[in-house]
Amino acid sequence: MWISKLFFALLLISTGYANTDTPTMFDIELQSGEAISISQFGEKGDRILWIPSEYGVRKAAHYQLMNQLSNYQHEIWLAELHDSYFITSGRSSLTKIPASDIAELIQKSIPKDGRKLFLATSSRGAILTLLGLREWQQTTGSLKAIAGLALIHPNFQAQTPSPGQKMEFFPLVDSVKLPIFLIQPDKSSKYWHVRDLVKRLSNAGSEVFVQIVEDAGDGYFARSNSNESEKQRAKELPLQLAQALNLLAQSHVKASIDDADTLKSSNWNVSLLPDTLQQYPNKTPAPDFTRTSHTGEQYRLSDYRGKVVVLNFWATWCPPCVREIPSLGRLQAAFPKTDLVVLSVDVGESKADVAKFLAKIPADFPVLLDEEGLSVNDWNVQAFPTTYVIDQQGIIRLAYYGGLEWDDENVIRQLTHMVAEKESS
Repeated sequence: MWISKLFFALLLISTGYANTDTPTMFDIELQSGEAISISQFGEKGDRILWIPSEYGVRKAAHYQLMNQLSNYQHEIWLAELHDSYFITSGRSSLTKIPASDIAELIQKSIPKDGRKLFLATSSRGAILTLLGLREWQQTTGSLKAIAGLALIHPNFQAQTPSPGQKMEFFPLVDSVKLPIFLIQPDKSSKYWHVRDLVKRLSNAGSEVFVQIVEDAGDGYFARSNSNESEKQRAKELPLQLAQALNLLAQSHVKASIDDADTLKSSNWNVSLLPDTLQQYPNKTPAPDFTRTSHTGEQYRLSDYRGKVVVLNFWATWCPPCVREIPSLGRLQAAFPKTDLVVLSVDVGESKADVAKFLAKIPADFPVLLDEEGLSVNDWNVQAFPTTYVIDQQGIIRLAYYGGLEWDDENVIRQLTHMVAEKESS
């Protein structure tokens, strides 16, 4: 179910009051011997157990959000997982926390006075939360104490993507039956996959509500480098969450998670990104396209047969994309355009926005436009930036997910070798 932007525009009205009280701190002792530190905000209303993302609790931003959310008659328990387990924040940090500990944390967070318990999390915290819920259900036999789940830009990728691999969601999304409210910023690679995620969750029996947050990226409510638009969206989030929880509380979905044997070994693998180009499997032909650049010229990919093409998919809101623009320009300068060309495709943004950006940070290569985001499915774009290297016969040979220094000597060596290859007869 998609919540209209107009509906929430009417709701997002500042109360003019911000609670800045210091939270109450206490520990929850677990049977494993671990103790999870909890920061409690407020003491009235239904309880929210907040599981942090892989990047941990950013105290200034999270505490402000929790304090403001408590103004709407909610008691929030913020689990300080990274401090409790003495782990460093990062992409794979949550894989180090046992699901059984999260299950026990959920059990000990249930109010004993009849109030409801909601769970909230963001990014890869969504997988850890589902694993904890499944473990808890296996122990107690029921999830009936859970009133709903609020997910902010959840990352349900089962593992770090590799070249040629389609988006693979964590298996539990096909088995969870819960009332779910999903908040997804539009300046995010996950925005392009949110409809597929909602379909999978809905098919499993969840009742899913979705709010798209415009002009904001992942982590907009917690990042120290958020822009003015994101800061405004962060101010709106407490009331948005309060309204979302009220909506979830009205759901009649009977919470459960399928406990099939095939799910008991769900693999959660978050590996480090490689530091150089990766081989692309199966000699896959590059999908042809004709696109217009931000300056109005038309480009057809197949017109570059006989040359090596470095094809980069990106967006102006993506910091790694922006950082690699200069090195992509230096890469083009290192090769004659008769041998190798760099092309980039901006995904999901208007011609005016791209032109405005390039006026400040110019690119020394053509920038093509894909305002509708068709490239996401056509080219299996799971993250920004994503780059493919296409050989002289139009076959995708190499690929890379993430930002890269394109004039690095290892990259230059790989591309020089490809340029030197003779065309097959």
